[in-house]
Amino acid sequence: MNPRALSLAMAVLLLITFAACGGVSSSPTPPTNPAPTVSFSGSPTSINSGQSVTLTWTTTNATAFTVAPAISQSALPTSGSQAISPTATTTYTATATGAGGSVTAQVTITVTATANPTIQFSASPTSITAGGSSTLTWTTTNATAVNIDNGVGASLPANGTATVTPSATITYTATATGAAGTTPATATATVTVTASGPGDITAIKHIIFMVQENRSLDHYFGMLGAYKQSEGYTGTWNGVPLTASLPDYKSTGNVSPFHEQTVCIDNVSPAWNEAHYAVHNGKMDFFMKTEGSLPSAIDTQGTRMMGYYDQTDLPYYYELASQYATSDTWFSPLLSDTKPNRMYLLTGTSFGHIRPSDVPPTGGWPQPTIFRTLTQNHISWRYYYQDSSVYLASFSDWATLQGNVYNISHYFTDIQNPSTLPQVIFIERGGQIGTDEHPSANIQKGEVVVANIINSFLQSQIYQNSVFILTYDEGGQLYDHVPPFTEVAPDAIPPMLLPGDLPGTFGNSGYRVPLIVVSPFVKPQYVSHVNRDYTAILKFIETRFKLPPLTARDAAQDDMTEMFDFSAPQIPTPPPLPQASLSGKCNPNLEKAPGF
Repeated sequence: MNPRALSLAMAVLLLITFAACGGVSSSPTPPTNPAPTVSFSGSPTSINSGQSVTLTWTTTNATAFTVAPAISQSALPTSGSQAISPTATTTYTATATGAGGSVTAQVTITVTATANPTIQFSASPTSITAGGSSTLTWTTTNATAVNIDNGVGASLPANGTATVTPSATITYTATATGAAGTTPATATATVTVTASGPGDITAIKHIIFMVQENRSLDHYFGMLGAYKQSEGYTGTWNGVPLTASLPDYKSTGNVSPFHEQTVCIDNVSPAWNEAHYAVHNGKMDFFMKTEGSLPSAIDTQGTRMMGYYDQTDLPYYYELASQYATSDTWFSPLLSDTKPNRMYLLTGTSFGHIRPSDVPPTGGWPQPTIFRTLTQNHISWRYYYQDSSVYLASFSDWATLQGNVYNISHYFTDIQNPSTLPQVIFIERGGQIGTDEHPSANIQKGEVVVANIINSFLQSQIYQNSVFILTYDEGGQLYDHVPPFTEVAPDAIPPMLLPGDLPGTFGNSGYRVPLIVVSPFVKPQYVSHVNRDYTAILKFIETRFKLPPLTARDAAQDDMTEMFDFSAPQIPTPPPLPQASLSGKCNPNLEKAPGF
């Protein structure tokens, strides 16, 4: 090959080699980015309104992920899940975006609207006698369960009935619960069952009780039956038997009941031995035989024990007892005198004591009183005194309770303020000022004082929802022809008998004593024939305010509600009453029976 041709060949070869080695510059081809992918689903895809569903997604080659409609206020991860609660059928669109572009996916969540629950609720009958029964009936739609308050039941069937026996007027509320997610989820209905009659004691907002001294039923109200009949009463009254004939103290003759000619008589002894002796195995004929225990210089045969009073002597009491409620079977708690009986009045027991001479220990008698129970249960109360006679001071409760003890002057102011008047009020007798009606005191002076107290009650606003109870602490050894009745012993403590004492137990009552129950809810002109002693007042308070009994005695008492009709006020307006009289003669020289 000639040199020229060789050079040309070499040049061509070099050019080709240079080109193959990139010796010549040109534009590069851009790389290809992969497109993103997305997987988007919902579980479940069909729900009821209010239920939840979970959206789940995974992506590849994505740098951002969004869902429309938005399911979160924050940025969503490129793979993840989110719980949502759509209220209507919705199609969600997911978008995954990356360098290689964007891609979308959809899921539709079907939402079925759930109907709201409804309930129909009724009672039959809607008005009952307290303690009677009424049937509650309910029917529902779209409900899974029913709850009814006041102890009827929870998780009851969606449709059903229940029997209730309310002792007071109650409004029942039934709540129907719908399926999960229902808006609103519940429906309610109410029905009121009106319970009227003796058991509905809640109509009483204030209980006032006052206990005077030493008068038996035959002695004070022995003639009440005839008086009531003159005013149209057609029921029975076990009053003083005018044909009774009892031996006098000296056995010089027999004495029949007679009308006392004086409003002041000499005292007699109602102590344990004398009271048990007079009962004489249930014959009730040895009253005058006890005259020697507390002899009178005027009436040496004890005939004053057979005397009685009537409406001419006690006009206010007779009319009050005739118009309102009373009882001919109302007794003191035991056969003894004032202090042991008043122990029962405050504590439901005399805790073994039978004598007024028993002295309380240092600090006072430890037995709990009704006032302690009231305080412990946050029931407001006050104790009003008229003089230095404050029997509560004999109890250990006095140290903590005396702040609730006020002079009677406060009563006349307090009773005009129903919003601040306590729920329970006790009024102590005026023993030191001679207005407690105790033998030797002028009974008409006592009646005037009590009439003033009761009239203030009758004229006050609280009359409309309250009760005033007046009674006497024991019979005073004045004649009564009805024997004591068998009772429940208050506790296991026996009588503290001394040598020579007559035997006896706490398993029987004392003598009958007068009672007047004043309230707009008492049955007009009513006479109860249920055996009770006056610890029934404690039972009445305990029943009204749902308190525990103090002893077995008050626990066993009838609660007095049979005297009432709470369906509506029976005596909404107090009737006119005569003035208490001071016209009687106070002359013990006139106390003897005729012919003695």
